[in-house]
Parts: sequence; C-alpha cells; structure tokens
Amino acid sequence: MTELELMRKKIDEIDEKLLVLFKERLEVSKQIGILKKKYKMNIFDPEREKQIISEATEAMPDNEKKYTESFLHNLMDISKEVQSE
Repeated sequence: MTELELMRKKIDEIDEKLLVLFKERLEVSKQIGILKKKYKMNIFDPEREKQIISEATEAMPDNEKKYTESFLHNLMDISKEVQSE
C-alpha cells in the first residue's frame, strides 16, 4: 500500500467514527427540538453558538480556527434544521 493509500484509509476510518457521532448528534438534536417546542423556546440561540465556537477555537492555532468555525457553523445549522422539523 502506498503512503497515499494509507493516509486515505486513515481518513476513511476517521469518517466512519465521525458519522457514528453525527448520527448520535442528530438524534439528540431532534430531542432538543421537541423540548424547545414544548417550552416555546427559540431554536436559534446566538449567544450559545458564539460561546461554543469561541471555546472550541480558543486554543487552536490561528490558521486552523477558520476551519473549525466553519465546521461548527455547518454542524449547528444542520442541528437547527433538524430541530425545526
């Protein structure tokens, strides 16, 4: 196996783990959406999102922060969509 193939195999393994966690996150997001509707809460909480992103990127190198921010924004947008259903 070439070095590239080994690295791609590693990416595939990471993706499998991420998908398991993503599915779990979607299920929890659905439950949160139910609770928010029950208690007549807004789906979008900008202060919470800002705090989560700030904490997640705090110790990261500057050249990686924008990728983490983008990843988390996308993840949260999907969660908000699921909660709105």
